[in-house]
Amino acid sequence: MKKLLLLTVLMVMVPKTTLAKRVKGLFGKSERIQKIIDVETKGPNGEALYLGYKTTSLFFFMGIYMKDDGYVLGVKESISSYYPVNEMQLASLQKSGDLPNKLPSYEIPLTDWLWGFSFWILLAVLGGIWFFPKSGRGLFEQGCNHYFGRNSKVNYFKALRFFQKSAKKKYGPAIFNLGIMHLKGQGITKDVKKSVALFEEASEKGNTNANVILGNLYYEGKEIAKDLDKAKMWFTKACDQGHDEACKMVTYLQQNK
Repeated sequence: MKKLLLLTVLMVMVPKTTLAKRVKGLFGKSERIQKIIDVETKGPNGEALYLGYKTTSLFFFMGIYMKDDGYVLGVKESISSYYPVNEMQLASLQKSGDLPNKLPSYEIPLTDWLWGFSFWILLAVLGGIWFFPKSGRGLFEQGCNHYFGRNSKVNYFKALRFFQKSAKKKYGPAIFNLGIMHLKGQGITKDVKKSVALFEEASEKGNTNANVILGNLYYEGKEIAKDLDKAKMWFTKACDQGHDEACKMVTYLQQNK
């Protein structure tokens, strides 16, 4: 599952060729000028100009950082030539009528910011995948894959490890499965007393199967001492949770006292 997540993240985050061309490759510093409006004023060499904003980025295969450099006067017919302007120069151009009294606002697209810091975003995502704890259910499903041999051979030792991790998060089905493995000696030394304790803990989490198996254990009296009163108690709990067979056992025990 982790490999699939990593592949998905990489496919999303790896730069596209067209985008790489736009930022002048995948390595080094890149300055980008985005046009806002045309202006009447000319450059020192008579060039036609436009008001734009500039961003500066640093790339090492992906974006390391990006900053907003503010307004510039870009040279038309050139994607990289520009003249920097400060606040006094902008005010002077506004006063002369070459720029509007209220400068048009601009907003750098969110996608540009994400691309500009994509290297760190990727690291954060990968770190989350590898180091953040999984949910109890997710760990339980991993354990079931190994326990039942889904997409791989049955491996009780790996299943046990995942069930134990899930049980630490108090996930009832995992606690129940640990009880089964202790009862049968699957991947661990058989320990009936431990299995009963795990079934009781799973029952506290509302696990119906735990109630049923405890009822069966006390009814059959093979693994633990036979106790029909306790068997009835556990079957009753399962019956109250809607387990039909448990209800039949309760009726049977009531009729055969």
